[in-house]
Amino acid sequence: MCDIEISRSLAARVGAQEAHVGVREGETVRDVIDRLAALYGSQVQSGILDGNRLRSDVIAVRNPDAEHEPVTADSELTPGDALEFHLTSEHEKVSGSA
Repeated sequence: MCDIEISRSLAARVGAQEAHVGVREGETVRDVIDRLAALYGSQVQSGILDGNRLRSDVIAVRNPDAEHEPVTADSELTPGDALEFHLTSEHEKVSGSA
C-alpha cells in the first residue's frame, strides 16, 4: 500500500485529502495519480498533472516523515512508500525550509 496525503489547499482542487492505494514494485507516481483519479474522479489528474508531468505548482515528496525526497511523475515507487502532494506556495511551511 501507498499512503497518500494531499495538502488542504490542493485537496480543494482535487477533491481528496488522504488515500491508501496499492502499489506494485516499479510503478510510478503517475500510476498512483491515475489510481487516485479512478477512485475520486478525473479532477485529480487535472489538479496534479499537466500532461505527463506534475503541474508546475505541485510538489510531490516520497516518505515525507523520513527522507522527504522530492519526486517527479516518472519516479518509481516501492510498496510501503508514502507520498505527499502540496502546492509550491506551501513548500516552506510543509518542508520546514527557510
